[in-house]
Amino acid sequence: MDDKGQPVPTPPALLKQLDYIAREADLKLTILRYPWRRALQNAENGDGLIFGISKTSERQRKFHFSIAVYTSYVFMVTRSDRQFKLTTIKDLKGKTLGIPPGTEFGDEFDRLKDHLFKVEFDSGSPLSRLNKLLYKRMDATLISTRGNNPNVLEEKIQRLRDQNHSDDLQFDGIKLIVLPRPLLAEEIHFAVRADKDNGIIQKLNEAILNGRKHGVLDPLPLKSNFILNSNL
Repeated sequence: MDDKGQPVPTPPALLKQLDYIAREADLKLTILRYPWRRALQNAENGDGLIFGISKTSERQRKFHFSIAVYTSYVFMVTRSDRQFKLTTIKDLKGKTLGIPPGTEFGDEFDRLKDHLFKVEFDSGSPLSRLNKLLYKRMDATLISTRGNNPNVLEEKIQRLRDQNHSDDLQFDGIKLIVLPRPLLAEEIHFAVRADKDNGIIQKLNEAILNGRKHGVLDPLPLKSNFILNSNL
């Protein structure tokens, strides 16, 4: 949902890639969009494939996963007057990080939260988390994007802020900064409940490999590029 509560259209580039994978796998895929928690529950109930899911140890006990379709880069956003150096995971000590409800960022992130840093769950809407960031309710918020350029993300965030805070003088001179190095990269997969896999994951894997070979899907990044890389 967008910041006005309306469904966000599926990006055309992603629809094109999903259509390619379906054709290559000789599958007829019907896209049904749900709030994330409901989508995950449906998949746990065995109601079809789920797409857009990352791996965790707990999920791997329930699902069979395809190989990665693409990578989602997770950047950290701060206020310009409260930005901090982020070169190792230890730089997050004592910080409060805003993340969407139901979001998983891998086993290492789960291990560190509430020990090295704290998390504050909020709306899936980036605007809600950016507002809390502006009001100093958190030290940084995490935002996922398929692009790996922090400057492009920062421009998008600034446009979103301008549309909603253009006349708010109390934040005059305060910018929202995207820290340059991604915290981590999430590999995004198809998955199906383990006992419901009738060979569909193997078909999807072959289609995904073909897509990467022919340039329809992007190559996966090197894990050394990220602060927290055990999710790769």
